[in-house]
Amino acid sequence: MRTLLLGLLLWSLAVQAQEVERFHRALNSGNERALDRWMKREFHRVRKGHQIPTSSGSYTDHDATHDSLVAFLHRQPGVEDATWDKCINKIDLWPGHSTIGMRWHARGRVTERCWTVQEGIPGTVNLWGWRPRVRKTREHLKYKRARVCPGFVQEQRKLCERH
Repeated sequence: MRTLLLGLLLWSLAVQAQEVERFHRALNSGNERALDRWMKREFHRVRKGHQIPTSSGSYTDHDATHDSLVAFLHRQPGVEDATWDKCINKIDLWPGHSTIGMRWHARGRVTERCWTVQEGIPGTVNLWGWRPRVRKTREHLKYKRARVCPGFVQEQRKLCERH
């Protein structure tokens, strides 16, 4: 009974990890929607970020989450480069937005795509201009959109070199 429970626990941990095979299928298929679905699922899996304790409380930081996702993308064969917009100056409004870009080779051509995530979810809904509060705000990542963005990765590399 113990071995079954231990095996089930280890299996569940392996299932929660980043799915390398699924990522490779999506990357090599040439279907950008499959890659978008993989990224959306990955953002949902790591949506809670990292809690950073301070003397007056704690706050959620998503920089380490973005860095780990970009590091995973760098290690994959076929991916030429990946980065996110950490070096760009952004307005400090809540909820913030970040963009992760990746350049890869598939079927003899180079493709570059960006995924935008929102860093925080307000607890209100918009009903024709009226915004009633329906739940508390959450510091989670929310997938917003994907788009083709040629030159994004190179531009972010240049910005980070200047800082």
